[in-house]
Amino acid sequence: MKRKLLSLILLCAMVLSLATPASAAKTMRFTDVKSSDWYYSSVKSLYDAGIVNGTSSTTFSPLGTVTLGEALKLILMAAGYAEQKPTTDHWASGYYRLALSHNFLPENRPLTLNDSVNRLQIAQIIVRTLGLSRSGSVTPFADTTDSAALILYDHGIFKGAPDGRKLMFYPKSNITRAEISAVILRTYQLNTSSTKPQNPGLTSPTTEYITYKGNKIAVVDELPKNTYDNTLFKVNENGFLTYDSAEYSCRIGIDVSKYQGDIDWGAVKSSGVDFAILRLGYRGYGTGKIVLDPCFYTNLSGALANGIEVGVYFFSQAITPEEGAEEARFCLEKLSGYHITYPIVFDWEPYDSSYGARTEGLNDNVLTQCAVAFCEEVEQAGYQSMVYSNLYYFYLHFDLNALTKYPFWLAQYSSRPSFYYHFDIWQYGEAGTVPGIDGNVDLNIEFIPK
Repeated sequence: MKRKLLSLILLCAMVLSLATPASAAKTMRFTDVKSSDWYYSSVKSLYDAGIVNGTSSTTFSPLGTVTLGEALKLILMAAGYAEQKPTTDHWASGYYRLALSHNFLPENRPLTLNDSVNRLQIAQIIVRTLGLSRSGSVTPFADTTDSAALILYDHGIFKGAPDGRKLMFYPKSNITRAEISAVILRTYQLNTSSTKPQNPGLTSPTTEYITYKGNKIAVVDELPKNTYDNTLFKVNENGFLTYDSAEYSCRIGIDVSKYQGDIDWGAVKSSGVDFAILRLGYRGYGTGKIVLDPCFYTNLSGALANGIEVGVYFFSQAITPEEGAEEARFCLEKLSGYHITYPIVFDWEPYDSSYGARTEGLNDNVLTQCAVAFCEEVEQAGYQSMVYSNLYYFYLHFDLNALTKYPFWLAQYSSRPSFYYHFDIWQYGEAGTVPGIDGNVDLNIEFIPK
């Protein structure tokens, strides 16, 4: 899916403009927008950029409300998504389908595309779309403590309205054309502020970007994009997440280590599990010593004997590419004489700084080199490699340009995945229950091309 912020210009002109193009002289003749109005600078900035016009040649109608369809198109394209073709008779149906598939819509608030949207609903959509989180601790509003409102306050997108000594958010009030103008301008500026100075004119960057937790991240064109349809995830009768589409079927999996203790692999197989990724070993966070998981061979034999396909992961604490390659060779040595059909996975995770881990402060480039060295060693031995991580490390620490050769195993504990890039396996839960295993276990789903 191509993402072009240039489309934002076309978008705003289509949604907010119902009259003739802005004048070349940039003289704003809206009699209902005064220089003393709080939204004047936002409307003027968008007008000067040739984006916003009015409901007539002399009126902007700042108090007119905005529909869900209009809001989705504005927000999604401000976040960098491309224009979406309609999937039904409604012009905004493509944006609705995109928002639904990526879990951007507010939960438990059913809306149609022609419904007016309120300020809180807009805030929730923006937070979900941009992947923002709190950067402050203040609770400024007297009328809401909703996290979305607080997050957008932290990032300067919603500033609230004073009412005496109180600051109000007015969560149930419908958002107006004036408010959406300010919101879209600030959203765009947040999206571009990490690499470009803010200015009233909206100049498009030539590189495509996504935004995660307020960080602007260049898209890696060489990586395939996530095309899974989030509306197709279902929970089966055994409680496992499943997926079926015209392009993919799925297989059900778990990953285990010594922490699951003794496992009845026959019961695991009978519950519907198709594959298991076993921890083969780990490197000590303090000593740097490589250790074999004490339950590895028991789990390997038990899974294979019950017809469960097996892959392995190594919990890395490598701090040099040489250590990454050493960890891979350790895995290959321990797997000698065994037949596995799933990948050998590089799993690097940080420790809390209070532990004094030797990996504390590891340079991101070195971390990526460790992953590449591990995977290359695995591939050269004739096995399939894979990189495991979560959204935070995939987006903000690994150099994904260097990982385009290797499949991804995504850890994201949610009902629907939101990772921008393609992933082969999704670890969607860490507290699953599976017959044959005492206590919690990680749950996974593999996507199989048809």
